[in-house]
Amino acid sequence: MSTRAELAGRTRSDLLAAAKRLFSERGYLDTKITDIAAAAGRAAGSFYSHFSGKEQLLTALRSELAETAVPGPAGDNPIREHVTACWTAMRTHRPTLIALLQSAIAAAPASGRLWHELTTRTAPLRRHLEDLRDRGEPLPGDPELLAAAVGAMLAGLNHALPTDDGRVADTVTNLVLYGLAGPRVGADASDAENRTSR
Repeated sequence: MSTRAELAGRTRSDLLAAAKRLFSERGYLDTKITDIAAAAGRAAGSFYSHFSGKEQLLTALRSELAETAVPGPAGDNPIREHVTACWTAMRTHRPTLIALLQSAIAAAPASGRLWHELTTRTAPLRRHLEDLRDRGEPLPGDPELLAAAVGAMLAGLNHALPTDDGRVADTVTNLVLYGLAGPRVGADASDAENRTSR
């Protein structure tokens, strides 16, 4: 026989799983608490036994992200590895990250919440870019802003693309390394990549 704590734990898990499904299908802003409760097969009152509202549920989902930290780059192309690791994590946790993005965008611009989300999620890439700058490598701008720009591109694509065809990480990496013009004709395509791996 299940204990009360086990039943409560199962209800909480069911509510979180239902929220992720609905956030993936409808988005955070268009999902109501009653929708989450119904999708979990629970009464709306049971939602409030576990969460004070959607923001607290989102905080619980955010804590799951902290438990799955992305390892740092170990190979020859740290920029590509950072972007690939970030994209893989985004796709793995797509419903939660869509909800975090929509919630941050819905916050007042003066709150700085979206900037905080971007800079927090892209801190590993920012640190790598700072290392490059400190070793004398030329960068097109401030490492924090550059990392946030990459994060914004990835977050937008994560939100927009229902399925991943495998091209995103390479496309964004190439955009970062070569810009819109791509590698120079006749230039060794590994020049920019070699610069970023020093």
